[in-house]
Amino acid sequence: MKNVAFMSSFLFLVSAVPLYAEGLDTLIAIGKSQAEMQKALDEETKAFERVKRAVETGDISKGQGKAGIRDKYGEPVVATQDSTTGKEKWVYLPATSSFFKGAKMYLFFDTNGLLDEIRLIES
Repeated sequence: MKNVAFMSSFLFLVSAVPLYAEGLDTLIAIGKSQAEMQKALDEETKAFERVKRAVETGDISKGQGKAGIRDKYGEPVVATQDSTTGKEKWVYLPATSSFFKGAKMYLFFDTNGLLDEIRLIES
């Protein structure tokens, strides 16, 4: 009788191992996903800080091309085209900001792809 109880308990535990491992894999995947999201947010913040510093020092100024700015300072969080003016608007912001609140840097490019306007919002 002891052997039957032991064997029954052993089989139950062995059958539960795949469920535990599957749950563990899910937790590991979530952890990696969160780490990747944090890395992306850190990169957005660094790009914002580089662009802000470059604007303040004059390294980014009107007349510069989009490609040169993107290559040197990184991708904007969002790039949109204004259908009325034809200008392209790039938005850089740190992870602590949202599109509605916090610091933002706007770069506006004319139809030739040259920087036409710079706006910093620090609210």
